[in-house]
This record gives sequence, C-alpha cells and structure tokens, in this order.
Amino acid sequence: MNKTREAEVIQLKNRNRGLFEQDVLNLLNGQAMYDEFSNKRLMGDSDYAPFNEAMCVNATTVSIFDHAFIQTRASGHHESVENYSDKVIKPLYNLFNKSYNNIVLWFGEDMFCQMNLLTILAYLEQSRYKGKVFYNRFRENEFKVSQTELTLGRYYSVYVDVLVNHRKPAHELPPVMDQAIELFLEMQTADNAVTKYISNHKHLPVSELLERLFEVFPNVGYGDTQYIELIENQNNSK
Repeated sequence: MNKTREAEVIQLKNRNRGLFEQDVLNLLNGQAMYDEFSNKRLMGDSDYAPFNEAMCVNATTVSIFDHAFIQTRASGHHESVENYSDKVIKPLYNLFNKSYNNIVLWFGEDMFCQMNLLTILAYLEQSRYKGKVFYNRFRENEFKVSQTELTLGRYYSVYVDVLVNHRKPAHELPPVMDQAIELFLEMQTADNAVTKYISNHKHLPVSELLERLFEVFPNVGYGDTQYIELIENQNNSK
C-alpha cells in the first residue's frame, strides 16, 4: 500500500475509530483489495470479505445469492456452479453467517464498482439487515476516500429495475450511482460508445486496444475479461 492510501486509512480511523473494531464487516470490491486489506489488517480487528463479481455484465435474478442466482451468474461467466461458488459465494461466508452492527462497503465510482455496490445494498435489504451501513467511495486512480452512512430502503427495487429488467429506476439516487446506471443501460445496447470504438480500431493488436479502452473509458471500469469478450463479439459479428 502506498503512502497516500496509508494516510487515507489513518484519517478514517481518526474520524470513526469504532469501524476498526470487532463487530464490523469490511466488504471490499475484489480479491486484490481484500488481500491487501486483510493481510495488513488495515481496518484493525474488524472482519473482511471480497465481492468477486462483475454485476455489470450478464443476466441476474430477482433473488440475490440463492441457487437460481448462482446458476444464472455462473452460466453467464461460463463457469461451473462449483467454481463460481468457490470464487464468489464462499468468500462471503461472514456476510451470510455472522451478525454485524456495522458493515462498511468499499467500492469505487466507476460503473463496474457501482453495480457491485448496488447488488450488495439490495442483498442487505433482501436479508433485512438492521445495522448501520457505511459507504467508502473512492476513485481507482486516487485513493481519496469519502465516507457516508447510507439508509437502506430503496436499493432492492433499483436492483430489480436496473440489473434484472434493464430499465431506469423509479427512485432518486446519489449522482455517482445515477450516472453509473445511465452508463450501464447504455452498455446494454448493441451500438454503444465502447462497441463503436472497438469496431473503429479492430486493426490494433488486442493488447494495444485494451490499453486504449482503459484510457478512453475509465468510467466503465471493465477489466480485461469484459473487454476481450466485447472485442471477440465485435470480431465475430462482421
């Protein structure tokens, strides 16, 4: 962890020391972030869990984390149910089996992270979680954390509208999530800005095209896997 991140964590601790103690679950956006935070115990005696998903792609189900969800998501990722469960479900053991008064969600501002955040918030409502929820928002290129306490009650409905039915939500949302949803819905169309860019640069080697996509579309937040699938789809469509 670089000095900027260390300084941000220290500031968080000074503002809310209670979130560094037991009875707190830090839910982190991805395995790499989980490994860094848990190995170094950056949030003190609290618990840690990664959300190793990419909810911004592939179909999902109304009920979150049940058998139908696991089957649907595994199929979309071309994974076996067993492999998907090992990667995504088992690391969330503490979320499913322990009781916490505080849950801290660490998710970035890009569309990839925001759709993961929306899914977790919807699950907390589905499971009738009664504790406090804190959202630590940050940008991937600069680890400046903005912490807010969230009020549950609207996110499950938004999850169903957006991620299940691919339509604009009825509820008003924070600007960051609202913008991410607009981008998500745009990405569901065949002729979106990313696919147009890929189509116009098909002459480039995949490695160079990937670098350009990361640079041109930072708000999307896709990784290699998502972009390569789009590139292959574009190549096969012509």
